[in-house]
Amino acid sequence: MSETPDATTAIREIIAQLATIPDLVDRARAVSAVLDAVPDLQRELRTMRQDAVVAIRETRTLAETADLLGISQPRVSQITKGVSRSTKH
Repeated sequence: MSETPDATTAIREIIAQLATIPDLVDRARAVSAVLDAVPDLQRELRTMRQDAVVAIRETRTLAETADLLGISQPRVSQITKGVSRSTKH
């Protein structure tokens, strides 16, 4: 695995930058824009994950893939089929 910053950490850093916008109206607008983009971003991320898992499955067994990703075999199958977990409210 490469020595890149954790993606979640990078996203949290961007969120922290939003909090530093001095003008409260500008900050609220910027945060609203990000919140409005979240559904599209989630779809893009799910597709990216699905493509990666499908590619892994081309050379690995279901069990190996699950082990590599630290998820269950049924979850690997769900991801390759594009099945998303239901959202929590």
